[in-house]
Amino acid sequence: MAALTIDAARATRAEARRLRVDSLGLSVAVERNLRLATAEKERAKAATARAGSVVPVTSPWSRLEWLRADGELNRVLVLVD
Repeated sequence: MAALTIDAARATRAEARRLRVDSLGLSVAVERNLRLATAEKERAKAATARAGSVVPVTSPWSRLEWLRADGELNRVLVLVD
């Protein structure tokens, strides 16, 4: 009876070690994927910002096209009576 209990305890410890190793491997993979996804997201954001400043877009208020990085848009508009 004791031999069965000892064998079961050894098997359980071996399984626990295997699960820890698997868990660590998964954690490393998740961290790597997160770093890659974050870097890709930042590259996509930068590309979108560059495209928006170079490619004309249609204004939501009129049919006029304008560049988002247009220097004229950085000034404050003043009401003229």
